[in-house]
Amino acid sequence: MSNAAATSSLKPIANRTEKTCSVVSKNGWTFMRKLIFFTLITLVTVFEAQTQAQAPAPVDTTQRNRADEWIKRVNALSDWYISVEGKEEGVDQRIDSMMELYASDVVAEVPPHDSNQIGPIMLRGSANLRKWVEKIARTQTKLTYGITRRTGGPSAEFEGWQFVYSTPMPWGGTAVAFQIRGTWSMRENRRRFTAPGAVFLEYGTDGKIHRLRLVLAEISEVVPV
Repeated sequence: MSNAAATSSLKPIANRTEKTCSVVSKNGWTFMRKLIFFTLITLVTVFEAQTQAQAPAPVDTTQRNRADEWIKRVNALSDWYISVEGKEEGVDQRIDSMMELYASDVVAEVPPHDSNQIGPIMLRGSANLRKWVEKIARTQTKLTYGITRRTGGPSAEFEGWQFVYSTPMPWGGTAVAFQIRGTWSMRENRRRFTAPGAVFLEYGTDGKIHRLRLVLAEISEVVPV
């Protein structure tokens, strides 16, 4: 057999090999795409399952609603305005709404308005508490109080779940507690401040707050960078 004949007989074999490789390459790529797709689906499913497994048990809806309502009414204290005639519009309604939560004999331990006073002040009766609430409404604006979020990390406070703790009291009623971060601006100069803290509420069987303790830790001024 001559070299020309040998070459002629090898060409069809080479062509078949190229076609086979092309088919294998296409099938292999299709398989890899399917493998990647199913792997992603599996990872997403596992992640969702773990997230659901780590979620805390549902809290007492009534107590959670009480915490949310307290936060909502505090923030609403700054939702009023001065009309073109110079009249304060809505401030009394916001104060009344906040005071609806409290019993007439409420005892409140709250931060002082006087910056020179060290430690909390004790207020007895709704009339005295109303004066304290009214001063917040008239001197502060852009109130932004919120329940602190928590995760299992040592310093992760901006993502996760909001915890509201509650327990029945021996003499009747329910005690509710939650961590907060409060942020507000002063009306006179718009200087903005923020502080971590906690709220402790004692509800009587009448559904009113009979004891309030509001704790604000170190207050820091928010300065634009």
